[in-house]
Amino acid sequence: MNLRPYQKQAIESLRVRFNRGENASILCIPTGGGKTVVFTTIAKSAIKNGKKIMIICDRKELISQAWDNLLRLGLNPTIIAPGYKQYLNNCYLASVDTLIRRELPQVDVIIIDEAHKQTFDKIIVKYRERGGKPPLFIGATATPIRTGGQNSLHELYDSIVEPVNIENLLDTGFLVPARTFAAKRDFSDVKMTGNDYNNAALYKKFNEAKLYDGVIEKFKHFANNKKTIVFNVNVEHSKKMVEQFKLNGYSAKHLDGKTPTKERREILEGFKKGEFQILSNCSVLTTGYDEPSIECVIVNRATKSLPLWLQMVGRGSRKFEGKNNFIVIDMGSNVYEHGLWEQERTWELEKRRRKNTGVAPVKLCPSCEAMNFASARVCHDCETPFPIKKKKLLKAEFIEVKGKNRGARNSINIKTATKEELQKYAKDQGYKPGWVYQQLKIQNTY
Repeated sequence: MNLRPYQKQAIESLRVRFNRGENASILCIPTGGGKTVVFTTIAKSAIKNGKKIMIICDRKELISQAWDNLLRLGLNPTIIAPGYKQYLNNCYLASVDTLIRRELPQVDVIIIDEAHKQTFDKIIVKYRERGGKPPLFIGATATPIRTGGQNSLHELYDSIVEPVNIENLLDTGFLVPARTFAAKRDFSDVKMTGNDYNNAALYKKFNEAKLYDGVIEKFKHFANNKKTIVFNVNVEHSKKMVEQFKLNGYSAKHLDGKTPTKERREILEGFKKGEFQILSNCSVLTTGYDEPSIECVIVNRATKSLPLWLQMVGRGSRKFEGKNNFIVIDMGSNVYEHGLWEQERTWELEKRRRKNTGVAPVKLCPSCEAMNFASARVCHDCETPFPIKKKKLLKAEFIEVKGKNRGARNSINIKTATKEELQKYAKDQGYKPGWVYQQLKIQNTY
């Protein structure tokens, strides 16, 4: 398997971290950047060097994805999940829910997929508390962030290895750019459960005829002939959305976590082959689903979760023949909450406070309605220039100049006075320090 340059760099950086004594490191590669390829390559190399490894996932889609990659590398892992026969091996592939209830296998390296999720923390703690030399941990994720009441990643990991970001992947042609169109709505009245919106309350907010019609309207306007995936609030929301698409003449199907395996496989295969245009789901296809032919992502929900937002949008970012970009239709004002998908982000192991999210402000192009960074001078999509707001010149402040001693007058030319002269004068008159700054600012406008 030929690795991309940044994938090779990631492996080397992790090796350096562990050689200098670190026990756990986050591997951060954006959605579509091939982190599964990186960590399965690491697994093969470790086994070749006589080590035992285990990859842990929290969803069957991710287990299936890792399984396929391991088989391509010539490895045959023992799967620790319901319905699989258990036997000793040098390579394990485990469901975290099953692993928590079973005896932990003796391994040298543990790779955790989607490590930003708190569900894996118990496994790390159990290994460290059982005595002896703990295994090395690699936490793979596109979004190493935790907020609110979640455990901080810095309590579990020593460092972050980030060999590439979305902007790099766009510049080198490994991903395609997004055209984002977003509605701005107020969700302040939707109650929270934990760190995200309460599903029932959010569904009530979205379950309105005008909003279903709104999705159809925006889809017709921005992505009418595009192959599309839709992310909804819940199962009922997804099913109703499919019906609306069908009523408007589009071919669409629904998928959820309870869809039978055989039917699920048929739906995904049919979507891949283009047998229908729109695939609607609820949270099922956010991770572990790679379909490069997707041309449009409709985020038909709001979320406070930055990882979820990036995972959903990232489904459309993969390269495909004839695909120069992909469309994002954001019905939940997520771009105002989290910023554009391609925005450069600084990841830190310590939890980030909600008030300091580092979100770059965005603005709407008046011509094509695409979202742009607020600093953009022309629309990145249609190249329409944004109007430049001219700043008004400050007017000189004319004041009556009085001395402190019995009304004696001091005379200085405020327009030409030096900073030192202004400071002395302000002190004599009892003015605040900001007055000097204001006068210097005024001088520069002449």
